[in-house]
Amino acid sequence: MSKAHPPPVPPAGVSPKGPGSQQAPAEARAAETAEARRAAKDRNLEEQGRQGNIHQNTTHPGMQQDR
Repeated sequence: MSKAHPPPVPPAGVSPKGPGSQQAPAEARAAETAEARRAAKDRNLEEQGRQGNIHQNTTHPGMQQDR
């Protein structure tokens, strides 16, 4: 037996429920990810990515004390 092909699954190791849910077609997944990207752009831009992190870390909230 070569390492290129795995050994067959014994009957005791096969699920009686079947192969499970089928994957969505690539076109449907691409449409979902494109829609998610558009929705992500509409969120609060001041808190996204590096720019948001820099903005959060460099603005003084006004509630800090010296001690």
